[in-house]
Amino acid sequence: TVLIISFFLPLIIYFIIKNRFKNIDKSNTILLSSLICIMPAFQYSAIWGNNHNTALIFFALGVLYLNSFIETNLKKNRKLIISIIFFSLACYIKQYYSFFFVFLLIYLINKINLKKFVLISLFIILCATPGVYFLILNPLLFFGVKQNITNFNSAILISSSIIFFYLVPFIIQIFVNNYNEHKLKLSYFFNVKIFLISLITSVFCSINFYYNGNVGGGIILKLSYLLFDSHYLIFPVAFLGIYFLIYFSQNTMSNYALLILLLITFNTGYFVFQKYFEPMFYIILLSFFDKKKVLESIKKSNYIIVFYFSIYFFSSNYIYFLGL
Repeated sequence: TVLIISFFLPLIIYFIIKNRFKNIDKSNTILLSSLICIMPAFQYSAIWGNNHNTALIFFALGVLYLNSFIETNLKKNRKLIISIIFFSLACYIKQYYSFFFVFLLIYLINKINLKKFVLISLFIILCATPGVYFLILNPLLFFGVKQNITNFNSAILISSSIIFFYLVPFIIQIFVNNYNEHKLKLSYFFNVKIFLISLITSVFCSINFYYNGNVGGGIILKLSYLLFDSHYLIFPVAFLGIYFLIYFSQNTMSNYALLILLLITFNTGYFVFQKYFEPMFYIILLSFFDKKKVLESIKKSNYIIVFYFSIYFFSSNYIYFLGL
């Protein structure tokens, strides 16, 4: 049953992409939404009945209704209410989705009048009340999570390195899709301000890097230990992750808040797992990041993106069956 229900996720993502990028081919939309099916976190969650996919389905439905609300010029409040309900259900299944409400409120505060904003905020508090009450009764659910596996700044680097892993095929695809038109060069992506912010952030976070454990840490950290028997590869990759996360962001307060939330949400000192971002970040990238820049990578062909995630699929299964 869980396996069958899980296949609603690529269908929902299909409508998310279709509604936001109306001019791309239907075949490209189907291909992009189907990529979810070969992501390891989706597969093992579907096979083993993990609640990961259930939370993702509610989260994706929330995104679908939120984008639909935005397309109505923020007039159809019913769609916003439905999206909040779906986001709340996602949070009750996987608590870390609560970060999205911060982004949502920051987005809405400049888009709707004060009265509506207060009412929406009260509705969100109402939806959160059962969870807060349960947390008060069971404080270990919150305080028990705090551990010393890693520290705040190290978790930022790990999160950004994981994010860069998912951004790589989109960056390459932009080169491929636009090369004949603009003779695209690396300078096309270069921005001095973004470079300095990324460099300062990554250098600051590199101080006292700490990750104590063989579990989690993301694919880049594991690859670093496999190739170099050290964690040093994480530093340049994390820098690129922060850089391109900013590059693909819209130039809005809410989008910058979303960027920060993606980097700091998993900084409790607990293990940082790649599954947290998969395919959540994929959905967020296609839904809320700069439409023009994302479109540059998906408007023509997507074979680089498909090839990249296919290699990821076969490699992860190869590693799993060998027990590496």
